[in-house]
Amino acid sequence: MSSQQIIHILDENTANKIAAGEVVERPAAVVKELIENAIDADSKNIEIEIEDGGVKAIRVTDDGTGMSYEDAQLAVKRHATSKIRIAEDLAAISSLGFRGEALPSIAAVSKFTLTSRLQDDPLATYVEINGGVIGDIREAGAGCGTTITVNDLFFNTPARRKFLKTPSTESGYISDIVTKLSLSHPQISFKLISNHRLIFSTGGNGRLADTITDIYGHKVSPELLPVEYCSEDITVSGYIAKPVLLKSTRQWQTFLVNQRVVNSRMLAKALDNAYFSLLPKNGHPLAVLNLGIPVDSVDVNVHPQKKEVKFSDEQKIYRAVYKAVSSCLASPSSHMQAAGTVQPQPVLKVNQYMSDSTGRDKYNNTHKYIAANTGETMQPSLPALWREENASFSEVRQAIVQDEQLPECNEANSINSCPLYPLGQIAECYIVAKGPDGLYIVDQHAAHERILYDRMSRSKERVPAQQILVAQYLEFTKDDCDMITENQKTLYQLGFTLEQIGPDTMRLIEMPVDIPLTDAGPVLRQVLQIITDMHQPSAQELRHAYLQMAACRSAIKAGETLNMRQIQALLNELYTTDLPYTCPHGRPTIVRFGPDELAKMFKRT
Repeated sequence: MSSQQIIHILDENTANKIAAGEVVERPAAVVKELIENAIDADSKNIEIEIEDGGVKAIRVTDDGTGMSYEDAQLAVKRHATSKIRIAEDLAAISSLGFRGEALPSIAAVSKFTLTSRLQDDPLATYVEINGGVIGDIREAGAGCGTTITVNDLFFNTPARRKFLKTPSTESGYISDIVTKLSLSHPQISFKLISNHRLIFSTGGNGRLADTITDIYGHKVSPELLPVEYCSEDITVSGYIAKPVLLKSTRQWQTFLVNQRVVNSRMLAKALDNAYFSLLPKNGHPLAVLNLGIPVDSVDVNVHPQKKEVKFSDEQKIYRAVYKAVSSCLASPSSHMQAAGTVQPQPVLKVNQYMSDSTGRDKYNNTHKYIAANTGETMQPSLPALWREENASFSEVRQAIVQDEQLPECNEANSINSCPLYPLGQIAECYIVAKGPDGLYIVDQHAAHERILYDRMSRSKERVPAQQILVAQYLEFTKDDCDMITENQKTLYQLGFTLEQIGPDTMRLIEMPVDIPLTDAGPVLRQVLQIITDMHQPSAQELRHAYLQMAACRSAIKAGETLNMRQIQALLNELYTTDLPYTCPHGRPTIVRFGPDELAKMFKRT
């Protein structure tokens, strides 16, 4: 046995600095810990002040319960907490700032002061810590609640400070976390000040919609849709936005679990899939969703900074969020305000909702849109063919372009069947129509894509397929042949059946009824490209991508001339779809110019 001891206990200051590495990643992490403690203290007002991205100074002031002289001294010691007492309490944590080492870890890498007073105490307690070394502890004059200042963050750990971003970037991180915490507790008034400038403040009246408006602006308010969903022991509540409010990142998305801000790829995926045919590529809608679930069915201890959680049944949570959002998007209230108001320039502001008097509220359990309408709910003036569930893209397309199958068009008939009366066509691409509250412009290709996509989406199982009577042989590369063999089951669900008869040759046995035989090879190659690009897509994602492509290939193109009766039939059919305001790729199908917009354009205001 060696006489030289090589293992020893770290001193308290060093241990605190190591713990700080878990809790204090950057200034935003400090702000998060301090705000969560203020929330747990039943604060009604929380004010956050920062300088130089929080590196120079952070001050968090609350009007919560405060601490006594004894508790204020204990709060800055490691593993001291009021939130848990025994290990079993960790399995059912309902508070936010439960980590006992947060304050001492922050104090270990900053010049730290804490001032706190209970309501019934005549004086507050002042605690000063410099780089983990406790300095002055005394009584002081102060209001009820707690104020914590963190100055010169990482002054004694320069290596960590060197890896911080610019002050403006660090300020952005802080603004993001204060935003999310404000949305998680709309009953609390928050105020964020950066370099002596007010960034935002919330009213704290308890109404989430008002808090969203306080943060993102008044233009957001008309686009919000309330979410209320309950299933077994799970509730989903909050707000989502119509697909006109988009960001290139998830910056406007806030996910909460029992009012705790979390990051979850699963929750984000459920949101994306609920919106799946409403958004352009890389577009992310605004959403603030709170999941209420039993505390013992979620583990909040899997991440040092409590950013992530682990669910005992992820599929159950996914289904609840998906159903909550999708049913909200399909409800009549999401189609309100007859296409809304349009600004002529910003693209993301132009597509608004058409009024829709018929219910759209069915989604099936494989996450595909199911149309709520049946043939009986369609307008009697539409061609009978369009009432057939199994009518193909090509058949529906032909019905639109054949005059003799279409009803006579007049303004009275148009208003009865849909809110739009056609006026003509521009550049053989855009339909101009009159509506009850303005001038409408419809992209004929995008509108027809939506019609075709919705019809195909009604098929719950396999895409309708047809047998190939005359043998068709398709040549592929060896890699493509291998991919076809590996994905035979998926391709079968999309309507394709193939067998390999040579190293680079496939025999086509079945193909979708809506694809011309001459397009079989190109379409298959596109499907293989989708599989490659999406990196092992789910069956739902691949089906959606395929239907997008098939609808696009079969829809009326720009450059095709339509007469007035054909235009009216297209508008009528668009009006019967579940989601008439966007094509399956997320592009707008309809824009509206109301009287006020027209007056501005003609300088009449």
